[in-house]
Amino acid sequence: MNEFMQDPVFYWLVWGIFTVAGVIIGWSLRAAFPERNVRNFLERTEQEKNTLARLYTHLKHQNELREADFKKLTLELGTLRQQVLQFEQDHSHRSAQDQTLQTRAERAELQAAQYAQKVSALELLTHSLKAQNENLSAELQHIQEELDAWQALYQDFQNMQQKIAVLEQAGVQLENERMRLHRELDLARIEIENLQLQQMQVKQTGTRNKNNSLMASDRKGGPAAPENTDDLKIINGITPFSEQQLYVLGIYTFEQIAKWDDQAIVAFAKALNISPGKIYQEDWVGQARHLIAANG
Repeated sequence: MNEFMQDPVFYWLVWGIFTVAGVIIGWSLRAAFPERNVRNFLERTEQEKNTLARLYTHLKHQNELREADFKKLTLELGTLRQQVLQFEQDHSHRSAQDQTLQTRAERAELQAAQYAQKVSALELLTHSLKAQNENLSAELQHIQEELDAWQALYQDFQNMQQKIAVLEQAGVQLENERMRLHRELDLARIEIENLQLQQMQVKQTGTRNKNNSLMASDRKGGPAAPENTDDLKIINGITPFSEQQLYVLGIYTFEQIAKWDDQAIVAFAKALNISPGKIYQEDWVGQARHLIAANG
């Protein structure tokens, strides 16, 4: 604010604003009050203005004096700062030297303490290494004993492997013998089925001769065998022996099998000495119907 008051342009600008304001107020008061009152008011206003001007001049002078004192104090403060800075530099230099000496002494003491700690640590490490060496020697001896035991076990294992190889060879021989006996059993079973087939054929021949003689004597006898018979073995599940049994039972064609119902399946399964589930599973009836459709 003091800097603005020192500016003459700002000063006269403020003075002009107050003057214009006084004129405006004067004209306003002249229109509202008598001329004498206005004159008295203007005189008082002029006196107050002069008083304010003298007060402003006095304040400005005081401000200039204070600014001069402030500049003087600023110069003295700068001088004091330079002296303090110089003193601080000298003190810091001396402190740095003292600190350097103290640091070197502390480093020497610290290195001595570290060397002492390292010596103690090396002594402890020496004792520890001695103890570890003793433990390792004991462990090495124990491992050597275990190694000897494992070598004995390995020798026993090799002997067991040899025995197992001998047993495997014996097992292979037994398996070959079992396969040979199985083949002989299959051959015997085939031979038995052939003998049964021959027996069934003999029975069938006798039955047919008997039926022919009955047909010759009486036309109302049992049903005669058809002239054309189908190869029932085409149906998956019917063996030659089963085919001969079906012939004996009077089943010669696919058409007869295709007409089987549940009761017939159960009856013929019982006659063939097989399970009805086998006929259902192999679908004899479906296969017969398919063969009939294929043959037209």
